[in-house]
Amino acid sequence: MDKFAFMRACREGGDRIEQALAQLDSAYFTLLYRDCARAVNDSESARDLVQETFIKVWQRCATFRAASELLPWIKSILRRTTIDFLRRRQRERRHEMPLDDEELGAQAEQRMMELAAQEPPPPEAQASRHELAECFQTCWTRFAQAHPAHAAVMAWIVFDGLTNEAVAELLDRTPGATREFISQCRKRARIYFGEWYELAFGRSVHS
Repeated sequence: MDKFAFMRACREGGDRIEQALAQLDSAYFTLLYRDCARAVNDSESARDLVQETFIKVWQRCATFRAASELLPWIKSILRRTTIDFLRRRQRERRHEMPLDDEELGAQAEQRMMELAAQEPPPPEAQASRHELAECFQTCWTRFAQAHPAHAAVMAWIVFDGLTNEAVAELLDRTPGATREFISQCRKRARIYFGEWYELAFGRSVHS
């Protein structure tokens, strides 16, 4: 369904909007579910959050404007819904691991992000792309289980390519507070990506 058909359905309401939502669910559920499951690391919660997102799409359909694209608009609703869920879950858990004080150099961190985004590994890498991918997924899963909110923010940056400004909007924080939080997210991620970093670069994350 294109955005103009969706807007017409919104104006007409009734059966038309129900049909439009059914089409959106059929077209986008798998994509939205995959992104959400990666963020929350819980298949049942991800399914519920996607369904909640479509309810919000129905509730907010009148706010959609032609200047926007339909899928990014829906994904923005899912991201906000996911952040709310992660905040609630984090408040319930409240077991935080201490921050890692070791810092990577700017060049090493950039290379780490490039590989995380599935760019080809550098020539000196000791592992194959398959080994790197498997190791990355294992490290990511551990990180997401331990710090789901931080992993969600890193996923927006690494996988979705969101800017700091976009993350600030999603988190409803000031730019300065967002930069500090992203820095904290990166520090926490480094704790879990030591094995992957050693495979990729042949040295410890703290070297």
